[in-house]
Amino acid sequence: MFDDPISSNDLIEAARNYAKAVALVENTAAAAREADITLAKADIAVVIAINNDWEANLDNEQSPPRREMGFGAEVNTHRDPDTLAAVARAAELAKLHYQQKRAVAMSTELAATSASQAADAAEKYLLATARTPSTGPADQPAEAPTATDQIEVTV
Repeated sequence: MFDDPISSNDLIEAARNYAKAVALVENTAAAAREADITLAKADIAVVIAINNDWEANLDNEQSPPRREMGFGAEVNTHRDPDTLAAVARAAELAKLHYQQKRAVAMSTELAATSASQAADAAEKYLLATARTPSTGPADQPAEAPTATDQIEVTV
């Protein structure tokens, strides 16, 4: 089988395709792991931003405006509406970044799955090529032994 240049070339080509497919699987799996790590970090950032927004709103709603004794004017506190808006915007931006990173993670996971399927197909092709007998002269079966050959072998 391996003496036939056609079958050995087919086998070598199948092996190369399989090696490429496996390398692609490894690369896309690494990219998917990195995307998952980035997504987890973004998830943490969203939770922190939402908690900050929640806390700022709770602080703002906690008690009615404070008035000093004898004065009708409200005492200025650190609950500036601009600060609340900035905290709310930061929370929304964190949510947006999370969703963007989630889309990247989903995309890389899909690419890793596709690459894995391609590697499986390349492996099956490689194995089928290795199992397929060649039709070259080196792979032709010898002629069936004759009765005389049988006698020579037994003697």
